[in-house]
Amino acid sequence: MTTAADRIHPNPAIGVQQALTLPQAELFALWRTLPAPDLTELDGEYLGYTPILNATDEEIHGLAELLYREGSPRGVWLGKAYQAGAGAAGEGYNLFRVSADGAGVHGYVRRARFATSIDESLIDGRSSLMMRYAAFDNSSARTDLVDEVRRYSHGLYLGTATTLLPDGTRTQPDGCFLLAGPFGPWTGVDDPALEQR
Repeated sequence: MTTAADRIHPNPAIGVQQALTLPQAELFALWRTLPAPDLTELDGEYLGYTPILNATDEEIHGLAELLYREGSPRGVWLGKAYQAGAGAAGEGYNLFRVSADGAGVHGYVRRARFATSIDESLIDGRSSLMMRYAAFDNSSARTDLVDEVRRYSHGLYLGTATTLLPDGTRTQPDGCFLLAGPFGPWTGVDDPALEQR
């Protein structure tokens, strides 16, 4: 029997295209088997992808509203960036494309910061690169969003996420996002003081 791991090439340029053709359940099952990257491994800006194969129209619409709606205050999500940690922790941010005017001109913003560390997963107890948004003051921190990333190959990573529920438990993920890169160096957020706690 062929598994998701057998169908994704380790070269990020090829692997990301193959991973986008897999159902979310298969990607999440693959994520559970992968190792955490080294904290110093991810350094720079990485393109982000959200596979939608076999997603319902409702799920695709919800994803588009959350991450890919032109003209939204957040902007269109393009990916994440990491500054390799010097020791036990690092940090990162998200990269968005935003409308700069009404004539189709776009700009880019770097915000929605997170702290990084290699820790025990909130999902399965294995090691993951943990991205904790609550270390900064942003909208993702308000839901205690925690992303967890694992390495498929150098340059290709699978991530998933949980948020805190009102009863103190966490959401249960059933899918993944992909990161490929780096495509550029670490730049830093546009306004470092904006999200400080």
